[in-house]
Amino acid sequence: MARRIEYFGEPVLTLAQVAFQCRVEPEDMEPALVEQIIIPGVTAQCESKTGAAIRGAVYEEEWPVGRPSGHALDIGQAFEVVSVFAQQPDGTWAEQVGSFELIREQRESFLSFPADRPGGRLRIRYKAALELDLHLGVRNWLLMAAATIYRHPEMFLVGQTLAELPSTFLDHLVAEVTVPPRF
Repeated sequence: MARRIEYFGEPVLTLAQVAFQCRVEPEDMEPALVEQIIIPGVTAQCESKTGAAIRGAVYEEEWPVGRPSGHALDIGQAFEVVSVFAQQPDGTWAEQVGSFELIREQRESFLSFPADRPGGRLRIRYKAALELDLHLGVRNWLLMAAATIYRHPEMFLVGQTLAELPSTFLDHLVAEVTVPPRF
């Protein structure tokens, strides 16, 4: 499984967008609650549910020796490979400068090595982010989730984390970016 190294760019929602969805003036909301708990919480829930990078982030994953060229990256919406390192026989890691190709599809991105896949375990670092303007259903999911949590905090806020939202028709809003199960 890929691990997130760092986020980049702005959060996927703003206080003003959540306020509009809630039909509340932004100055009447609790900015710290919305910006530090609700927005990051619904972003994390959406990323967990879909397997896609909703907010821009750098990820790193390791491929075992037997994983072939052309395999899917763990996180959906990858758009740029930052680096590929191969583990050497002595256990050190060496950056690979050979050619590779990132093939982007709607839900997944595949990493291919046109010449030969480097030998050994690979450590692949890449950037991934969802273009929310192209996936309005995802933005709607985020806004509905944020508004639901804001309106009913006693049901969803557990300390500094969020409980899962009910998932009837909301799942259909994120279906087009949901990475298929791999096992």
